[in-house]
Amino acid sequence: MNPRQATLAVLEELRRRRTEGHRAVYLENQTLEALSGVLSENSPERGKSEFSSHDSSREVLSGVEEKLPHLVEEVEEASQIVAFEKVGKVNDFPVSAPIELPQGDKSNQWQWLREKVLSCEICNRELNPQGKVVFGSGNLDAQIFFCGEAPGADEEIMGEPFVGPAGDLLQRIIEAMGLSRESVYLGNILNWRPRHNQSFGNRPPSLAETSFCLPYLKAQVEIVRPRVLVALGKTATDGLLGHDPKRRLSDCRGKWTEALGTPMMVTYHPSYLLHNPSRSSKRKVWEDMLLVMEKLGMEISEKQRSFFS
Repeated sequence: MNPRQATLAVLEELRRRRTEGHRAVYLENQTLEALSGVLSENSPERGKSEFSSHDSSREVLSGVEEKLPHLVEEVEEASQIVAFEKVGKVNDFPVSAPIELPQGDKSNQWQWLREKVLSCEICNRELNPQGKVVFGSGNLDAQIFFCGEAPGADEEIMGEPFVGPAGDLLQRIIEAMGLSRESVYLGNILNWRPRHNQSFGNRPPSLAETSFCLPYLKAQVEIVRPRVLVALGKTATDGLLGHDPKRRLSDCRGKWTEALGTPMMVTYHPSYLLHNPSRSSKRKVWEDMLLVMEKLGMEISEKQRSFFS
């Protein structure tokens, strides 16, 4: 089986399950490894990168995006890396009204909003056992607002956005830009980790979940008033631009758009790079970050411009 046949086989199975009403599929590690082995046959040796830890020994695909860009992206978005086969009945979510922030400075408004989210009945109802509601964090005067999708296992334990492997990678990207985690703002579309019937992994938020939490995210953007929004992944993009089932991340990443009255750059989520850490994937994300830096008038060194070239 050649790489194209292997990818098409997985894609066809995902499509079949979607027609049966499945929201996602669960894949065993050995299945992913077997598929990776088929796809990576005859692929060129991978190089090291500024975003990767040097002791990583994970077997990954190399150069797949160049060979089968649309197929790989559709498989990636459909499976969401690790997901669930079926979840029980989805809880009903009330229609959320826009948040009216109280008078006061940014700090007071942010504290008020944080308490509102942490005490939200719906947010707490949806928590996993021992899980915590996750609210945004960072510099309230940040020029860049990074928006992710939903908390993962590490985030719901810590009650903080972007901790764990994906958070570590995002921090390395931010530092490569010459910034620090403390100088930007980090938030998510969803305030809790979506429940599913597997003992590990994540699933993408439903449209109902996203719609409920969106006013909380909009209020954070209103408080911070960043110069640039960075949407990390398709869920964040759909939440900020409006749901569009025909939208493909590859069609809008690397292009300026506008959301909530703010210029927005769409790029891949750090978790995508963890599972697809080829040099070309990292270069795409880095090119997006260079555009953000240029938008903000940040100084860019020749070394920065040549990352992953």
